[in-house]
Amino acid sequence: MRALLQWDFTEPPDAKHLQLLVKVAEREPWALEHGLLAGKCAALAARALTLRDHDIHHLSVAGLLHDVGKLAVPAEFLQKPGPLTPEELAVIRRHPTQSARIARALRLPETTVTAIWHHHERVDGRGYPFAKRGDAIPVEGQIVALSELVSAFLTPRRYRSALSPAHACARLEAMAGQYLSAELVRAFLSRFPQLFGVHSPSTLASWTQPLPIEALVSGEEATVWQATTVFLTRLLWDAERLFGRGFCHTLTRQLSHWFALRDVPLQFQGLRLTSSRPWWQTLSDLVRLCRLLFGTLLATLSYLLGASFVTHWLEGLRQELPEPLNTVGTRYGLWIWQTPPDTWEAAVSDHDLIVSDR
Repeated sequence: MRALLQWDFTEPPDAKHLQLLVKVAEREPWALEHGLLAGKCAALAARALTLRDHDIHHLSVAGLLHDVGKLAVPAEFLQKPGPLTPEELAVIRRHPTQSARIARALRLPETTVTAIWHHHERVDGRGYPFAKRGDAIPVEGQIVALSELVSAFLTPRRYRSALSPAHACARLEAMAGQYLSAELVRAFLSRFPQLFGVHSPSTLASWTQPLPIEALVSGEEATVWQATTVFLTRLLWDAERLFGRGFCHTLTRQLSHWFALRDVPLQFQGLRLTSSRPWWQTLSDLVRLCRLLFGTLLATLSYLLGASFVTHWLEGLRQELPEPLNTVGTRYGLWIWQTPPDTWEAAVSDHDLIVSDR
């Protein structure tokens, strides 16, 4: 089975959007995988309804960012092992509005904003935040509601493991006419096998075991890890050329100590970073560790050599990377010396930003 997250259904995610999702994943495990899969499923559903190409892209972005409003929810609510209190549940149920507020602050199209805002509505009227029924729910909201559910089925949760593709199909069929539009479910299921690189629904019916999370994101994980190790190796080669072998030995020893403190089984063989075993559970874990690694490296080198020189040096090395590695590093915010302002913080805190009903 090919990697699901090779971006062939619509355009690859924008870097600033993925970096927002990385921030959500720091609060809620699997958030990155969940958003990526929801974006893919939204594109599939939109294609199944023969929407226009620009609408397919807008809805893919909505699927990706539908949960960014959880940045305004206390992390302890998102990670609480037991039942939520009514007060806690009310706070969590504000996230569609917060997500729409962030989307509007990012100047995303109204199609995207509306889809995000309605992604927890149900056709039987028991959804939130508006409790709209049937066709009163915008079709873009219905599409992202479906894509969010499919992604949730396929990714693990703290209270259950992932569902198999066959089980996910059965759950969708059971929800048709209650949670979701029956017409939309039928259209989506005709395209659903494409997510897995197959074309026949009967093939999915035989897939009765959950797919491991690495199967869902293997393409992205491998490229993120490759971008990190290639950049680090090139940096160490250049540091040895500029400052000598002793400098590199000290630097790799400090980084090895940093890995040991975090129980990460990474070590250097010469100037190459290697791993003795898989050490991350989620794509979010990998991205977070790589960003922390580059942050530690930036701080250490800036202390030793001066911040201005180091920023210029690292940027030069980044520009020499092969384009695919440079691109994935930018998408996931690995090159932290380029980190843009946190636009979402202004969006969440600005109470004058109102998401108007349509």
